[in-house]
Amino acid sequence: MTKTTATTALVVMIPLVLSGIGFAHEGPHKVMGTVSAVHEHRVDVKTTDGKNVSITTEEKTKILRGATAIRVTDIRVGDRVVVTATEKKDSAGKLALTASEVRLGAPAARATKSPGRRDDR
Repeated sequence: MTKTTATTALVVMIPLVLSGIGFAHEGPHKVMGTVSAVHEHRVDVKTTDGKNVSITTEEKTKILRGATAIRVTDIRVGDRVVVTATEKKDSAGKLALTASEVRLGAPAARATKSPGRRDDR
């Protein structure tokens, strides 16, 4: 590779790489995991990779269990969630995740034993 070709490649690549870094955190974030705590305006989630994340909820946050709309107070510790959130400044000026949507799985169907069936094989 000649010096001119290498220089041209660097001139083209550096802006492309830097533009990707600048946009890395724009747009919605997805947080998946298990609810570890529920507060009046916040849900704490232990993510699938073991991190603890606090997510603020607002009046306009859509919270769904399956297809049914629910309230923050209906969320329980241990529920599995997928949260769509954006970064916003909180009242102290710090960046915080604010949920636009919280999705919980549909309630699990309860297993029932068949009368007369024995499980002592």
